[in-house]
Amino acid sequence: MKKYLIKYVLEFFVIVTGISLSFWINEWDNKRINSDKEFYFLSGLKNDLEKQLSSLNDFDEFSNQTIDFGASILEHYSIYESLSKADSLNYKLSRLMYSRSYPAINTTFNELKSTGQFNLFEEKLLASKIIKYYQDSENYQNRLTKNTDIVYYNEIFPVIKSSIIIDPNSFGYKNDKINLLETEKSINPIINNSQKEFELVNAISLRIVVARTNQSYIQVMIEEAKSLLDMINNELAKD
Repeated sequence: MKKYLIKYVLEFFVIVTGISLSFWINEWDNKRINSDKEFYFLSGLKNDLEKQLSSLNDFDEFSNQTIDFGASILEHYSIYESLSKADSLNYKLSRLMYSRSYPAINTTFNELKSTGQFNLFEEKLLASKIIKYYQDSENYQNRLTKNTDIVYYNEIFPVIKSSIIIDPNSFGYKNDKINLLETEKSINPIINNSQKEFELVNAISLRIVVARTNQSYIQVMIEEAKSLLDMINNELAKD
């Protein structure tokens, strides 16, 4: 009887140990798979953020140039109360016609969101910060797009466009035989008409305001991108 009891106990022990070992192996394998997935998503987010941060910095510099071109024209007008003889006026106005869209780079985040795998991140604060970053990014993208579509293209662009000769050389097309910036015909009708000149000055002022407002959005996102990128790099360094 005692012999059978020992046998049953041993068999029970072997079964329990086998089940426990199988459960442990399965749990370990799941953690390894989840860890690989977490690394995949973090690496993708890092790559997206680095690209976006570069584009955000380019946008910031573009805004500075736009503001500088506009301010240069207004400074001349403030001194002489006229745009006549303003240095490189046609060229500067051409540069004020440039615009840029918000650099939204969110491929990895969209994949995360569509698959609902935010629970993969062991660091819950990081997961929350990722979600907040892309919510803020979408919010500022919408604001910037509205400023560009409603104010810039409706109120500013038409006035500047009607005030200059558009030289293809100012927009990346190089042709030595075309040199429209040398002519004053485009500007003279404007500067000799006070009403038109006021409209142009106001359009330039609005261009600066829009550029500075959009730049403020971009600068907020630059700081947020840097902060999130630091957190992701720290998390990747743990692996």
